[in-house]
Amino acid sequence: MTAPERSAQPRAGLPGLIDRYLGPEATPLDRVRVVLAAIGGALLGLLTIQADWWARLLLMVVSAELCAGLMAQLNHAGKAWTHRPHQRTLRLVGFLLVQGLPLYVFVLLMRADQPELLLSANALLYIGAAAILLTPPAWQRAIGLVALLAVMFTLQSLHGLPQEAAWFLPLFYARTFLAKLPGPREPDAQG
Repeated sequence: MTAPERSAQPRAGLPGLIDRYLGPEATPLDRVRVVLAAIGGALLGLLTIQADWWARLLLMVVSAELCAGLMAQLNHAGKAWTHRPHQRTLRLVGFLLVQGLPLYVFVLLMRADQPELLLSANALLYIGAAAILLTPPAWQRAIGLVALLAVMFTLQSLHGLPQEAAWFLPLFYARTFLAKLPGPREPDAQG
């Protein structure tokens, strides 16, 4: 069965919120992977920086969501749910509009004295996203990797990256450029 033929719908209530995050057809193994990724992300955010407790807690929450979101979009159910043909554009535009928030948190915690980093990071996010979304589906993952590398090189060249949280921006852009934006692979393109 191909992705456009899927008919699974999210459940009602709190289970439905989880279904919308993971995709309604997520398997128990998919759920375990996402929970483990969230735990790993939380530990990464909590243990890698020296800051006030509130800053570490905030980074812990954001990095847990980044890792969980990355894993959810690497699973077939999450990818199929995000890229449903009748809602794909709306979902992806909404996702991109919200992505300024994790970037803002990162800059606030790590480089509050460099607001130009936030402007650069957001501009590069939208340029990379446009390049991916305007590319034919068979090339989107490759363009996503090129965009990830170009963005990281540009940000490092222009602003440098804080050593204690050098993992954050690559993780952020990998989730967006490599997991979320590229559509599911076509069955005949997998060979």
